[in-house]
Amino acid sequence: MKKVFSYIGIAAGLTLLLFVGAWFWQQKAAGIVSPLTAPFKKATPTPASKYAPFTFEALAKTEFKSGKIVLGAATRQENNYTTYVFTYKSDGKTVSGMANMPVGQGPFPVVVLLRGWADRQNYHIGLGTERSANNLAEHGFLTLAPDFLGYGYSDWEDEDILLARFYRPVEILNLLASIPSLPQADTQKIGLWGHSNGGQIVLSLLEITGKVYPTSLWAPVSLAFPESVLVYLGTEEEVGSLVEEKIAEFSRENDPKKYSIVEYFDQIKAPLVVHQGTADQLIEISWTKELVSQLKAKGLEVGLYLYSGENHNLNFYKNTGETARKRDLDFFSHQLKN
Repeated sequence: MKKVFSYIGIAAGLTLLLFVGAWFWQQKAAGIVSPLTAPFKKATPTPASKYAPFTFEALAKTEFKSGKIVLGAATRQENNYTTYVFTYKSDGKTVSGMANMPVGQGPFPVVVLLRGWADRQNYHIGLGTERSANNLAEHGFLTLAPDFLGYGYSDWEDEDILLARFYRPVEILNLLASIPSLPQADTQKIGLWGHSNGGQIVLSLLEITGKVYPTSLWAPVSLAFPESVLVYLGTEEEVGSLVEEKIAEFSRENDPKKYSIVEYFDQIKAPLVVHQGTADQLIEISWTKELVSQLKAKGLEVGLYLYSGENHNLNFYKNTGETARKRDLDFFSHQLKN
């Protein structure tokens, strides 16, 4: 009798296995897989923004390796210095510029000069910086004024207008890293000079590097990003609407504060001198006063010179530019020659 029940149990078990197996085969054929046997799928990571490498924090952690500055043809010969076209590489791209080399063996203190906005059609190497550069070179400073990508003999810049903008500091960080390739340069004595948007780039460099580069700013753009771009867009310009759309798209996926100079003023360690015309139509005097106030509040040495009735380029009155350049010479001589 026990054997009969045993056979019945075995038969029932086999029947159950066959039933479950048949059910599973049907579910599999229907595309349904048991959660016990389904493979685990890894979550697809959100792709990093193409702009991420250019946040101030990312650039501060980036190592910029020394390259080579090549002096090309001499374009001007003065008693105390010679002017050359120079080139260097920034991530494989060629950037050109104007170099002034004082007469003698050196080493000479170095000042890197950054111009503001320039019209490509009317551009020439040294535009926006040559008067200040020549004045400094006349008094023993080695000067380097890069054209930026897209100007002079440089390679073209990125087609993405924001990538091109965010890359500007990178171009200069690569230039600064390459200064040791010039045997006449005193790499321990480097200063910065910037006009308008070039002043904004200079402030970015001071924040990214934390270096004590004595700095002169002429009517600097000191607004936060993206206000620093949007404030200059004409309401009826087609290009203006395209820029607005690009910034709106950027802001949906990126934090603009990570690309804005006003968020990192506390990283600046350098002494500064600031020049500002009171009739400047591009830079409101209140912006510059606010910049100076914030920097002084952080304990920095900042000198402010206001020029009554003067314009954005400090060249409305004949002697204004000469006065500003004399003050720059005194400033850089005190900071870099003592």
